[in-house]
Amino acid sequence: MKNNESMIFVFIASIIIGVLISLNFNFKRTSNSFQISAQQYQEAYNQRNKLYSEISNLRESNHNMTNKINKYKYSDSKAEKLIEDVNKELNYNKMIAGFSSVKGKGIKMIIRDGSTEFPEGDENNILILLRTLHDDDMIKVVNELKVAGAQAIAINNQRVLPNTEIFCSWAFLRINGEQIPAPFVVNVVGDPDVLENTLMRDDGFIRTLINRGIEVEISKENEMIMPAEIGTISYDNLTLSSK
Repeated sequence: MKNNESMIFVFIASIIIGVLISLNFNFKRTSNSFQISAQQYQEAYNQRNKLYSEISNLRESNHNMTNKINKYKYSDSKAEKLIEDVNKELNYNKMIAGFSSVKGKGIKMIIRDGSTEFPEGDENNILILLRTLHDDDMIKVVNELKVAGAQAIAINNQRVLPNTEIFCSWAFLRINGEQIPAPFVVNVVGDPDVLENTLMRDDGFIRTLINRGIEVEISKENEMIMPAEIGTISYDNLTLSSK
């Protein structure tokens, strides 16, 4: 009898222990696992790739700077080399900033106001407005040129810089503080084919100007000479940021 009771007790205890072990195993699995959606996975994947790209860029930048420092450090004529490189970098920055004259292939675009001659007594003020190039029109033309890959832009020999203003001043456009009369000759340095194809697409702004009656002529040029901006631009409110 005692043996039977012992066996029953062991059997019940084994069942209880097995259940506890099973519950403990499932609990641990549930607490240590989680699920993410496809969108969360994609966001995490993109973030990882972005971090890898930033790390790669930083490594490349660090490598280039280290090489430059070593070149100055171990060169016999490091002072002369330093001056030469600084001048080269200064000239390059002046070129892309618009403070030096540059040249290159591109296009020439001539924009003229449309005809405002109407039969006597049949003047149309709306058509006159539509056939006149306004400051916002020229701003859109400049933006479209930038989208087309323009590397340098000049309007009637006024170089277009990041802080160049374009607005109406009576019958003129004011650009870089100068009053510019029509017609407007827009010289552009860039790939001539890409510039022309982008500007003359059916849904482009140049097509809109032409449909309004404004005259636009575009010609490809093997060499465009772009003037430097000689105006006085103050940057006294700017300081370098460490970020």
